[in-house]
Amino acid sequence: MWLCVYIVAAIMTLLAAGYLYERIAEAGDRRRFPPPGEVIRVNERRMHLFMRGAAAGPLVIIEQGLASPSLLWWPIQESVARFARVCTYDRAGYLWSDPPAGRRSIEDRVADLHTVLSQCGTPPPFVLVAHSFGGILVQEFARAFPGEVAGVVLVDTPDHALMFRESSLRFLRQGLAIQKVMRFAAQVGLVRLLGKRLNLLLPEDEVGYALTVTPAHSAAVADDMRCVLQANRTAREPLPAGYLGDVPLLAMTHGVAFPGPAAVLEEGWDEGQRQLLSLSTNSELVRAVKCNHFIPMEDPMLVVEAIRRVHAAAKEGTRLDVTGLPGEVVTSTSREAAASVA
Repeated sequence: MWLCVYIVAAIMTLLAAGYLYERIAEAGDRRRFPPPGEVIRVNERRMHLFMRGAAAGPLVIIEQGLASPSLLWWPIQESVARFARVCTYDRAGYLWSDPPAGRRSIEDRVADLHTVLSQCGTPPPFVLVAHSFGGILVQEFARAFPGEVAGVVLVDTPDHALMFRESSLRFLRQGLAIQKVMRFAAQVGLVRLLGKRLNLLLPEDEVGYALTVTPAHSAAVADDMRCVLQANRTAREPLPAGYLGDVPLLAMTHGVAFPGPAAVLEEGWDEGQRQLLSLSTNSELVRAVKCNHFIPMEDPMLVVEAIRRVHAAAKEGTRLDVTGLPGEVVTSTSREAAASVA
């Protein structure tokens, strides 16, 4: 009897010590790593917007993928800033943006993005760049604000049919369960202590690691997953073919198949990419044959050049040209792909 009491008391003491350790570490990180960009107000919350560059033409806005903090895009952003004004921002709960009160929908995220862009100092239309889940948000932005889209770069983005089919949702439910465990572990400092030893795919740099081992980060990732699982009928419907008119759209897809449990996403992936191409009559598909899903990390200069091509086409009002893109890529002409889907 007393042994059980002592064991429970010891566990509770360790958890309390871990909780205190995490709170102290987070307070220290906030002092050591202030936001590098501008903090703006969005419905009583603070959101972080990081702007670079001053070149002419439409603003480039980068939308991060699920669980991918915006700082992973900073090397790409730095390169894009040489030919365009470009910004990254942190969705609610990520890095320097405040967590929201309660659960939030896909539409809520799109509303946040629109509010952020309304305060960025550059009028629409914008070139929207997105990775993975971020591409779903970009398409919903286009649905809500079609006149504010000058160009689109979709980096390994699933189409709606694949994103919302049962096998994909089951995969997300598994991820959501893992994030709930991660959040508890983060609250008592275990992710901070063990993240580097357990290969949790966290950023390796000091700033990125410190700001993604927090319970707020795990909660933000979980809510991203939850918003897909609870998406309403409108958000689950794909945009119709030709919806973007002749807005330049470049889709990039992986060449190395999804590993392990994520392999459920592979079936129908190529067909989905053709569906994405059909959104515009001025679109192209590029396959990064040596890259997995994380193309922005594996071949960042290919992504930079893709953004350059779309930005130039949007700025000059010309056809999108992927001739001579660096790296081992395979191009597919948009007009044939669009016709096959339509």
